[in-house]
Amino acid sequence: MKLLKILLALYQAVIVALSAFVIFLCIYYFFRPAPNVTYHWPNIVLAFLILVPTTIFCSCNVVKLLLPARNIFAKWKNLARTSTILTVLWTLLFGYLLIFQTYGGSCQTSPAGISSLQTGKLAPDFIVKDQPGETISLSGLRGKVVLLDFWGVWCGPCRQKLPHTQKIYDQFKDKGLAVIGIHSAFGTEKTADFIAENNYTFPTGIDPGHIAKDYRVNAWPTYYLIDKKGRLAWGPKHAPPSENQIESLLKD
Repeated sequence: MKLLKILLALYQAVIVALSAFVIFLCIYYFFRPAPNVTYHWPNIVLAFLILVPTTIFCSCNVVKLLLPARNIFAKWKNLARTSTILTVLWTLLFGYLLIFQTYGGSCQTSPAGISSLQTGKLAPDFIVKDQPGETISLSGLRGKVVLLDFWGVWCGPCRQKLPHTQKIYDQFKDKGLAVIGIHSAFGTEKTADFIAENNYTFPTGIDPGHIAKDYRVNAWPTYYLIDKKGRLAWGPKHAPPSENQIESLLKD
């Protein structure tokens, strides 16, 4: 029993340290938001409401468990129960973020993670093969406006926004817009089946490993617009461009 209490205290100490760090990041980026990054504030607020009481109760319980002779917080009868409940909630939240947010949910990385390419500069060239096996090169699309959609089957927000990418493709494909989906180099096993099941018809290629790196992509989905001369015109963004933005480039 004593060993279990020590292990629980150590686990809760780790939880307190991680929670405090995340709380600090939330506060920091609330007052100093990073550019070109989409923040899911409802999720952040929900996490914040769990992390703050978890930090308080678990830190107190760690002191109580590791220093039993001092009788610190001994009169706080519900401390052990409350901290245990919050520990379970924290563990479930962490598991949710690890499994669904990394492989099937929100795919944002650290807000400081995006380093933008310079707008107006020539976009990095690349060559990919789409699902039917056709070769696509960015330089071969000069004269067209190009929308790049960096996504992954494992990414929940990517899957949610792909219908909008398809809508853009259907609306502007005959007006001078080329849409290229760039699936991440990770988790490609179900890509072809997923595209077929959802009837996505815009070309999608598998990143050979350098395209996302060349475009400074470390959060999915990420979108870029490239003008008719092959220059970066818009992005990186984590939401698709508006119709007005596309129409403006098509008129240039």
